[in-house]
Amino acid sequence: MMLDQAKIIKQENNASLEHFNLSDVDQLVSSLKKVGQADFDKVCILIKINKRVVFFHAGIHTTNENNLWIHKKENIVDKFDHSSLLEKAIYADDPEAFYANNGLNRSDYAIVGGGFPIGIKNTGTVGSLIVSGLTDEEDHELAYHALLDLQSQQG
Repeated sequence: MMLDQAKIIKQENNASLEHFNLSDVDQLVSSLKKVGQADFDKVCILIKINKRVVFFHAGIHTTNENNLWIHKKENIVDKFDHSSLLEKAIYADDPEAFYANNGLNRSDYAIVGGGFPIGIKNTGTVGSLIVSGLTDEEDHELAYHALLDLQSQQG
C-alpha cells in the first residue's frame, strides 16, 4: 500500500541532514550500498547538489530505460523540492491532472517514486537523490533509508 501524503512529508523531514556537500557524497554512496545490498546492482542512482550532478551509478543489471526514469524523477524533485512519490500521492486519483495543472509532459516528468530531496535541517533542499530500477516505492524507500543511514553517521 502506498504511503499517504502526510507520511511522505514526514519522511522528507525526518531524512534532513546536518550538512551535505561534496565531502559527504562518498558516505551517501556507502549508505546506498549498505542499505541496498544486492539491489545496488539493479539500480541507477543519481546524486545532485544544487542541481549539479555529483555522482551517477549504473548497476550491472540496468539499462538505458533506467536512465530515462532517472531524468523524469529528477525533474520532479528539481521543480517541486519534494519527492516524486509525494506528487504521485497528491495526484493518485487523477494523474493526468498533474500534467495539465503544471503544463508538464510525460517525456520529461513522471509522478512515480524514486526521486527524493536532500535537505539540510533549518535550511531546506540542497540536492536530490534519484533511484531507478526497483518498484517505484522500493526506489523511494532505498533513497529514504540511505539518507537516514547517512544522518545517523552525522550524529
